[in-house]
Amino acid sequence: MFDLGWAELLFVAVLALIVVGPQDLPKLAHTLGKLWAKLQRVYRDSLMGIRKLETEIDIASRPDQRHQPSFYDLLPEHVRQAMEVSEPIRDAAQHQQNQVLYQQALADLNAQQKSNNLPDTSTPIITKNLSTTEQAS
Repeated sequence: MFDLGWAELLFVAVLALIVVGPQDLPKLAHTLGKLWAKLQRVYRDSLMGIRKLETEIDIASRPDQRHQPSFYDLLPEHVRQAMEVSEPIRDAAQHQQNQVLYQQALADLNAQQKSNNLPDTSTPIITKNLSTTEQAS
C-alpha cells in the first residue's frame, strides 16, 4: 500500500516513541486503530451504496416487463379456447345463465328419455350439479 519496508516502519515507531512518549503511545495506537476501523466502515458503506445505486439503475434501465406478452398470449388459439372453456366461472351472472341452460338441457334429456319409451329409472341419466363441482374446486 505505502510500500514501507521494515526499516521505515522501525524508524516511524522510534519517532512516535520519542514524540509521544512511552505513557501515551498505547492510547495513540488505540485511537489510531479506532480511526482506521471507522474509515474502513465508511469506505465499505459507500461501496455498498454505490453497488445498490448501480443495481437500481440497472433495474430501471431494463425494458418494462408489463407490456411484454404473457405466456397466455403466446399459446395457440385452440389451446386458449380450451382453457377458457375449462376454467371455472367467476362471474355470478354467467354462472346463473349456465345453471339455467344446464337445467333446461337436463329437462330436455329426461323428456327425450320418456318419449323414447326407455325403461323408467328412478334417477335421470345426468344428475351432476355444476354448482357442487365448482365448490369442490
